[in-house]
Amino acid sequence: MLARELLNTEFTPLAPQDKIYAALAKMDAWQTTHIPVREVTTGKLVGMISFEDIADVPDDSQEVNTIELNSSIYVFSSQHLFEVARRMLEYEVRLLPVVDRDGIYLGIVEKKNVLEAFSKMLNITTTGSVITVEVTKEDFTISELVHLIETEGAKILGLTVDQPADDSLKLRISIKISHIDTSAVVSSLQRHGYQTTTENRNDLLQTDISSRADELLRYLDI
Repeated sequence: MLARELLNTEFTPLAPQDKIYAALAKMDAWQTTHIPVREVTTGKLVGMISFEDIADVPDDSQEVNTIELNSSIYVFSSQHLFEVARRMLEYEVRLLPVVDRDGIYLGIVEKKNVLEAFSKMLNITTTGSVITVEVTKEDFTISELVHLIETEGAKILGLTVDQPADDSLKLRISIKISHIDTSAVVSSLQRHGYQTTTENRNDLLQTDISSRADELLRYLDI
């Protein structure tokens, strides 16, 4: 999924000639601490203004261009959802401007759009089960995992890889499959040397799905 598929075109960036009180009002309305500033004539982003920059300005009737702007934070419309999420996390922003290759402003992506997109991509709301497999980096081969799972008649609905900070620790591969009963798949994986850490009981699996969704939301809840 690309940034252009998540565009919100209803948001209007600030113009350099806008008043600071208008910037504060827009931040309050959109529940954000950073607002992009766009040059009206060219349509290009000229920077970002933050709440910290203007919160203590004594005269809020000053124009935005009287404040030193921060560098623009943005993604190109052709960039992937993963890059959108990475930039949001890196800069701790709730909305991110999207531009074309010429730097022309196209719209924004909101945090809620990113959460919804991840939910669809990972099939979080689709019925199924989650199996967690632990492997060393050297032994991780996605093609073999896919083959073993599909041999048991199951389909992979989503897959995430948790890479530990310590290189000596194993990767944790969380795989959402179409089957509710995971016993055959788990047995096959274990026969081939994979260590699985997910219980087979349906109620625990459904709890696991929900908890992993919650973990994702907390991770992106900046």
